Amino acid sequence: MKPRRQFTGISAEAVGAIGELFDCPPERQAYELPNDDQGVWSAHYRSESGNIRVLLWPSIDRIDVTVGPHMWVVKDVREVEVIDGLELIARFGEDGVLAVALSGQVVLTTPGN
Repeated sequence: MKPRRQFTGISAEAVGAIGELFDCPPERQAYELPNDDQGVWSAHYRSESGNIRVLLWPSIDRIDVTVGPHMWVVKDVREVEVIDGLELIARFGEDGVLAVALSGQVVLTTPGN
């Protein structure tokens, strides 16, 4: 079983772990929200299915993922899990899950009624 690391929300430690997963030091973006000392961070990775860009907004617990021409945005991230050498998993809302694999595969599940 591959080592897993779990973080509450999008902490500075989670940002670092995501950068390690994608073998890309997270880059602080030139823009941020007003009165935001945590900043906005980006990690990039070249996968089998296209370029992956993960944009992390720690102060509002939001993750934006772009793979090729496709984009997903999740808000209210309550937990981030990084499985070394495999994927990033973000749990949001009550039951939502966003998984981003190094292969470029993205799975998004949202709560049903």
